[in-house]
Amino acid sequence: MKATPRQQLLLLDLQQLDHSLARLRKRSEQLPERAELRALEGEREEVRNRYMDAQRELDTKRLELSRIEADVAVVEQREQRDHEMLAVSTSSKEAVALQSELDTLGRRKAELEERQLEAMEIVEAAEAVFAEAEQVLAGVEERRAAINARIEAAEAETARDRAAAETERAGLSSEVQGDLLALYEKTRAQVGIGAAKLRGNVSEASGMALSPADLSTITQAPHDEVVFCPETGAILVRVIEGE
Repeated sequence: MKATPRQQLLLLDLQQLDHSLARLRKRSEQLPERAELRALEGEREEVRNRYMDAQRELDTKRLELSRIEADVAVVEQREQRDHEMLAVSTSSKEAVALQSELDTLGRRKAELEERQLEAMEIVEAAEAVFAEAEQVLAGVEERRAAINARIEAAEAETARDRAAAETERAGLSSEVQGDLLALYEKTRAQVGIGAAKLRGNVSEASGMALSPADLSTITQAPHDEVVFCPETGAILVRVIEGE
């Protein structure tokens, strides 16, 4: 294929932009915050489990307390009823029975109130455990949100850089003759490098010095002849020292 030296030099600029775009893609994928976020997920899962356990334990203890409180309320209602019946009773037998029941209810109430106090203390302790677990979880979630915010900011910056590079690439591509651009794209897809410099006797595509025979073949080719790196297959652009 034929292409003027200027057209071939444009391929080097195009390759540099493609390198930049590849670095930007890699930068987005390999943000250190992503590893930090993955590491935090394990801690977050553990903290969430402790939080859920504390919440279930608190709910259970509160339910137990509410049942005792309901039993106390029932006893108090029966006491109130018996006191009212005793106040209007005209039968000594009925009065004795009511007083006996009141004595029984009094003992039952005292027992329930003791259990109620114990249950309240247990609930208070469970609330403290839950509050601590909630605070720890909130701290982890805050750290997670901060990491995600940094990721979003980095991604936004990378997206702006990519958009600028892609715009520049589109403009540069329009200056390259169609068949040369197609060859560059095909070569880059096949070998990963579309074009590279030949500096002296060194191919920057392979980073190696060409053999005397290969160097002779390439340097003796017309300047408008597109040549290739014998090691990688990338387009070799002959650059005069000092350019």
